[in-house]
Amino acid sequence: MRARTLAALLLCLAARAVPAQFLSDLEPERPVTIEDARPVSFRSVSGSADWSYTLRKGSLNDYGPGFSLLYGAARGLEAGAAIQYVTRPERNADRGISSGDLTLHALYQIVDESATRPAMAFRAGVEFPTGLDSKGTDLLLAALVTRSFDSFRVHANFRYSRLGDANPEERRDRFEGVAGTDWIMPGHRGLTDTLLLVDAAVRSNPVIGARTILLVEGGARHRLGPQTFLFAGAGSEITGQSDRARLRLRVGLTHVY
Repeated sequence: MRARTLAALLLCLAARAVPAQFLSDLEPERPVTIEDARPVSFRSVSGSADWSYTLRKGSLNDYGPGFSLLYGAARGLEAGAAIQYVTRPERNADRGISSGDLTLHALYQIVDESATRPAMAFRAGVEFPTGLDSKGTDLLLAALVTRSFDSFRVHANFRYSRLGDANPEERRDRFEGVAGTDWIMPGHRGLTDTLLLVDAAVRSNPVIGARTILLVEGGARHRLGPQTFLFAGAGSEITGQSDRARLRLRVGLTHVY
């Protein structure tokens, strides 16, 4: 009898742990830039859909939907695809913002987190010029680090992009560094259904000679069901060109199978 009770308790704890892990699986841009160094679980599928709106100076605002699909191809290995659409593609293309370009990636966890070391992962991706006013195939590389503490986690991302084709005024090699943190916000009756996030990113300006971009963001992921999550985020480019993103809003849903 005691063995059955213990087994039932362990099953309940495992059932609670799985959705909690899904809640804290961070995918870039859903809702903020930062990504954690953990691939999705083996054989699980995560699908997301969102809508973003960007406020720019001079009534050059843009908006559009985005979609992504992640798959746990093996233990420690994630494969994924993403696509984002925005209005004004002819102008956004010069800012390095694609509309309709398909991005494929693989994320491999090099080191799992332990008591003495952070989790580390490597991401490699390719962005194909399938969208409007697009040109060239781009190479995307990133190193990801995550360290967990009692009540929060900290993350660092280092990214490099190499454009396959660029205008004379565009920067072909681009770099980005991101630092962020997330923590569970205890809710009603002690439930842990909401994850809060903040991050800051420094990235190369797509235009040669233009000022480096500093981006700050905040967001949240909230569990609607055992495997369905609502996410929302807001950010602002503090420095950059005059038509930089003064405010970017994003809201969407993620479902894990």
